[in-house]
Amino acid sequence: EVRRLLQLARPERKTIAIAISLLFVSSLVSLSIPLCIGRIIDIFSGQANNLPISIPTAAVLLATFFALGAVASVARLILMRISGQRIIARLRQQAYTNVLRQDIGWHDLQGASTKAVTAEGTAVRGALKDTGVRSTGDIISRLGSDAGIVGDSLTRDLSDGLRSLVTATVGIGAMFWISSKVTGVMLLIVPPISIAAVFYGRYLKKLSRETQKAVGEMVAVSEERLSAIKTIQALNAVEPTETRRFAGKVDKVLDLAKKEAWASGLFFGGTGFAGNMTLIALLTYGGSLVARGELTVGNLISLLTYTVYIGGSLVSLTSFFGTIMKGLGASSRIFELLDARPLTVKLGVGRPLPVTTPPRRIIFDNVHFAYPSRPNSEVLRGVNLTIEPGMIYSIAGGSGSGKSTIANLLERFYDPTSGRVLYGDDNIAEYTPESWRQRIAIVPQDPALFSATIAENIAYGRPDATRAEIEEVARLANCGFIQTLPHGFETQVGARGAQLSGGQRQRLAIARALLQKPRILVCDEATSALDAASESLVNEAISNISQTQQLTTILIAHRLSTLKTADQVVFMEDGVVAEQGTYDELAQEGTRFNLLVRSQLL
Repeated sequence: EVRRLLQLARPERKTIAIAISLLFVSSLVSLSIPLCIGRIIDIFSGQANNLPISIPTAAVLLATFFALGAVASVARLILMRISGQRIIARLRQQAYTNVLRQDIGWHDLQGASTKAVTAEGTAVRGALKDTGVRSTGDIISRLGSDAGIVGDSLTRDLSDGLRSLVTATVGIGAMFWISSKVTGVMLLIVPPISIAAVFYGRYLKKLSRETQKAVGEMVAVSEERLSAIKTIQALNAVEPTETRRFAGKVDKVLDLAKKEAWASGLFFGGTGFAGNMTLIALLTYGGSLVARGELTVGNLISLLTYTVYIGGSLVSLTSFFGTIMKGLGASSRIFELLDARPLTVKLGVGRPLPVTTPPRRIIFDNVHFAYPSRPNSEVLRGVNLTIEPGMIYSIAGGSGSGKSTIANLLERFYDPTSGRVLYGDDNIAEYTPESWRQRIAIVPQDPALFSATIAENIAYGRPDATRAEIEEVARLANCGFIQTLPHGFETQVGARGAQLSGGQRQRLAIARALLQKPRILVCDEATSALDAASESLVNEAISNISQTQQLTTILIAHRLSTLKTADQVVFMEDGVVAEQGTYDELAQEGTRFNLLVRSQLL
């Protein structure tokens, strides 16, 4: 872990090398102060020869020397701080990018216990590793506080540790040069402090990891609950349900902080006491040497000053050891994000699907599937289905019948557990996910809009789209409401599109899908939460688009008004295709689909 942690600083090695060189300069200047003070005292007390230069000249030279040290110290701090922020930014970017590259199965598992999944049955295809990541909030915590701790450990803390090491090493050398006897007394304190530092650092590493994990859980709870604030207030769950839940997470962090406070207090209090006892011993022993004429007063003061320097450096070194242990604890959580690998669907793997490929039929060939978070609960149990190009298909069925899973497999959010999804004669798993997803667009039940303008939301995924293209797909998607807004396409939609109605969000999602120029359009319950007027506008847009753009359209729905627009209706039950035909054929008496029709008519 230490080697890998240091590798993160490799891109900044030149800047850090310069900063370390400046550190040596500033440290040597600081370490010359005790010698200068001792020499001046001996000169004034008559125990040393006079200076070869005048006192004002010596004062100017010393001031210049100390100014050089101050400049070196300032430059070192600036360079280290900049390097640290660069490392943090790079680390966050790499971890965030890798999280985005994980397949949906990986993200599904972050909301459930991997141990519980493996206890239910056989692990998912490939090794299912317990990453420790548990939620979006935990990922945010790792990208935020954990990355910051790692960056500080590699720059600021490392710089302080090196400065303390140089100060202690050079200081001990200077003390030996002045008096080896007094130095030997001072060094008696080093072994016990070093042993205590090892145990303290190990404990702090463990405590740091537990603390960061607890902070991640706290952030996860707050992120999840704040996103459902309407539900919380509607059910009067603010007091005491949610406040108690959050207080429990906060108390866990507080308890760990108390443990760290006790450990730090006992350690630094103990080392401080040991250092003070060492000063008393040095003063007593050194004073006896001065009385016998074996040591000058100036040298004794220099030794005492160096002892203070070295004592502070040893405390700083132990503190540095502790912060490095914190950094290692935080880095292990960051490395879990950097080391994460997709369960099945890997970006960039496969051969590209040429954009010029003509439309082909889609075939589900004996497809079985179970979600990674529920590997023993099969959702699809041998689906056989052929979808002809250029036609509109509606997929209906009860809750849990596997309708939305069809859409998930088409989009290659997952790969089948067994069986194949074919595009013509080719298994879509042979294509790179990126090239396949250029051909297919999906409009979900609750489309994700971002806090940006309408134009930016439509162009999401196509940042190079022209305003003319954006306006054209908005027209095709029946987004006439945009013209009634004060700022038109530059209107801010708010977080998750909160400023728009459900029907408006759905039509923007359709426009966004069309801008990708897909050959296959999948609408997953796109109108289930809309009123009749909004549903009519959305269905009209989908129907017109399918005809004019010659798209293969798949409507996953349960409303009759949507099902009637399809050329073919596929009725699913218990994870298999139970019936297929036109709406009129399946609506006849005696069919399973007829039961669905009758339930909506009653």
